[in-house]
Amino acid sequence: MQFNTVKILLVSLRDNFLDSDRVMPPMGVMSLHSLMLDRGIESTIEIDFDFDNIEKYISYSHIGISCMTPQRDQAYKILDKVKKKLPHIKVILGGPHAKYYLTDCSKLPFDHIVIGNGELALLEILNNGKNISRILEIPISVEDMNQFPIPYRSPEFIQQYCFDIQGIPSTTILTAKGCPMKCTFCEDAKSKVFMYKASNIGQQIEQAKEAGFRGIMFFDDIFTLSKNRVKELTQEIVKHDIYYRCFGHARSMTPEIAQMLVDSGCIETGFGAESGSQKILDYVEKRVSLKQQMDYVEICNERGIKVKAFLMLGLPGEDNNSIQETRKFLQFLMKNSFKNRFGREITNDFDLTLFFPYKGTQIRDKIDGGYGEIDLFLSQNTDLLSGFYKGTNGSSESAVMTSSLTTQQLEESRQELLSEFKPMVVL
Repeated sequence: MQFNTVKILLVSLRDNFLDSDRVMPPMGVMSLHSLMLDRGIESTIEIDFDFDNIEKYISYSHIGISCMTPQRDQAYKILDKVKKKLPHIKVILGGPHAKYYLTDCSKLPFDHIVIGNGELALLEILNNGKNISRILEIPISVEDMNQFPIPYRSPEFIQQYCFDIQGIPSTTILTAKGCPMKCTFCEDAKSKVFMYKASNIGQQIEQAKEAGFRGIMFFDDIFTLSKNRVKELTQEIVKHDIYYRCFGHARSMTPEIAQMLVDSGCIETGFGAESGSQKILDYVEKRVSLKQQMDYVEICNERGIKVKAFLMLGLPGEDNNSIQETRKFLQFLMKNSFKNRFGREITNDFDLTLFFPYKGTQIRDKIDGGYGEIDLFLSQNTDLLSGFYKGTNGSSESAVMTSSLTTQQLEESRQELLSEFKPMVVL
């Protein structure tokens, strides 16, 4: 069966490993959907793919799947069912898994695999049919990004997702893509940064407010990397009377930046602390001192900003001493009690996971390359695991060990720290 009309189903896969996957909306899919509609292409977002009734998708000419590695089994299952029952449909795979596990994905009968940004690549596929490569990588420019329509946020759609920031129902906005930092545990390290104009962010905030949200989670990694950028963003944000959470970096946080955040409605920041051990921080090229991380916490707390630190165990060189150093950092982080801007007494927060060695990270490249200088080893085949950092009931998944600690010992240490500092977490 063939159809002359181009009609695409954009699939946002479920995060079945989470307590709830209706917290963060699928920003990539939302952006693609908005662009398709703007270009006159019939498009539908599917956030709960019906594996038991595949025939309901018979009218589509294309199915586009955005996939992270822990979701890969769902993507492969969709591909298998579509090719068996609806072979006229072209199946397109994009997202981080397509980029970093390209060799694996190329062995499967996806009609197209998109690496990196999907906007122009998807338009090329839909407009030119068979006259294009199977594997596409079509970069976008900052000008392209700011000219594309803002992400799709109809109230009926976006209200299916909600992120809570100190009791304020919130939704997600990206102010930029990419990260210039060199962290060796991250797939996106040293990637080119593309920033949205402040006016674009203002439009998105108003769109979110019209959908009923008073809070925003700015989810990109680089919100506070420079004073000029923070000034530009906060001067726009303050116009819209919202509260928000953003991500910072210990190298760039200053009292001046923190005050700009507070004055524009920031009530919470997250930052990648990774470890309380300077040895570990240096090895993963965090380019930050433990003192800078502690200063970050104090600068924010002094102004009523709650801090959530994101940490990992199982990075190269982890041993009992480095874990005890992380314990001391958690003691410092969690001892602070202060009043937020609403007058409520609050404390800081943290996440503690086990490092998962994704392909595309510098650490995984060293492991696979057999470099002897790295004190990290695979304890099992990562392809047999889901590959998530944080799962249901606070669970974590890992396949690494060091010369000092087994995977089991790393998990036991993680549970001990969570039990001590977050006793309400179910393990």
